[in-house]
Amino acid sequence: MQLSANYNSINVFQMQSEQKNNLFAKETMEDHNLTQSENQANLYEKEDHQKDEMTFLHQGGIFHNVNPSCDEDSSIQVFVQTPNGRILSLGVNNNVDYLEQITDYIQQKEGIPPKRQKLYLGPKILDKINSKTIKKNSTLHLKISSSNSIIVVYNNQRHFIDINLNECVRDIKFKLLQEYEYPFHSQLLIFKNRLLKDDFKLHDYKIQKHSVILLKLKNFIYINQASKNRRFMRNLEAKMTIKEFKKKLQSKYTGLGDFHLLYRDQILKDEKELQFYNIADFSNLELVEKQYIKFSININNIKLEMEKEQYETIIDIKKEIQSQLEYPVFKQHLFYKGIELENDVRIIKYKIEEDSKLFLFNNLKQPYEIVIVDDFDDFVVNITLNDKIYALKNKICESQSLLFPNAIHLFYHGRLLKDNKDLAYYNIQNYDFISMEYDEDF
Repeated sequence: MQLSANYNSINVFQMQSEQKNNLFAKETMEDHNLTQSENQANLYEKEDHQKDEMTFLHQGGIFHNVNPSCDEDSSIQVFVQTPNGRILSLGVNNNVDYLEQITDYIQQKEGIPPKRQKLYLGPKILDKINSKTIKKNSTLHLKISSSNSIIVVYNNQRHFIDINLNECVRDIKFKLLQEYEYPFHSQLLIFKNRLLKDDFKLHDYKIQKHSVILLKLKNFIYINQASKNRRFMRNLEAKMTIKEFKKKLQSKYTGLGDFHLLYRDQILKDEKELQFYNIADFSNLELVEKQYIKFSININNIKLEMEKEQYETIIDIKKEIQSQLEYPVFKQHLFYKGIELENDVRIIKYKIEEDSKLFLFNNLKQPYEIVIVDDFDDFVVNITLNDKIYALKNKICESQSLLFPNAIHLFYHGRLLKDNKDLAYYNIQNYDFISMEYDEDF
């Protein structure tokens, strides 16, 4: 019996809602010639199905809450009916102003600024004083106040822009730049399938208040700054140099400091123009702050202190070594944690730590004489430090007429040498002694 009563009350509510909704739609459209269906289609042309939206099922008029995340102890559940009949659901915190929470939520989900919102509870319009009359499961009715504004839609987002019908299209673009940071020269404004020209006035296109204009972007790129989790939108000026482009970013966004711009993992060089890199529309550029790291280069008894930016390459380190120690770049072999560093790889890729030690060997291809010692004899093998241990074993087998390289184990200062490591990994020097033992299984 109680369930039936609830169904009846909901059906009554549905009829009342439809009557009020028709009244609100009529008031909203009083200053222009759009039909109600046209206005509704424009306002919600690309209606997004958000997770916390209420969906209304006509079978019995039952509401199903998609996201009923309401803590009964600290908040109450409230419903908001929009001008096109959709039902939104939100939890209102008892400890914060009700009206502010609701209007902020509507702006977030519908793009309607709070100053454009009129909320009704029954016949009464809500304000801060009487908003506490909202009870659990109350249904509010939203009306968009009549004003001289148009609706600009971009990527499913609605922006309300105050206008004067004598303004030019370029004035709208400027407002979109000021309020939402859409690059001026990237904007394409379209009304009823017509591209709007900058110098024409709005009334030339028969644009009225509440008209819906579509925004598209061209010559447009995103710039991601991962360290601060923010994203910039900028116009792509093809003939601008990277240096000039950086200065524009620094003047627009404070606190950027010195940075690199990367496109497809390639650092954009200051002297080049943007068009040199064939950057396409809607591409993503990465903005990374320059970071410097200190480390030392160790060779024999020489220790060279160095500071480098992490996006420089290993060849940049070698060039500085050449300028200070006069070691030719092509003869240098740099090692970090037993790995030889390749010339074209960036320092950051090797995760070189602050105050680390890098080891430098010159002309590793010059033969070293290594003394091999076993239980019966000792003999000399010529090898280079960038050879692997298994190559040394092969040379031992050739020298001593042994059949199986796997049958021998090599030790340096009591440490077993692994086949896949370079001799340089163990810091083996010219004329060093290496011990050899035979595997009993062979």
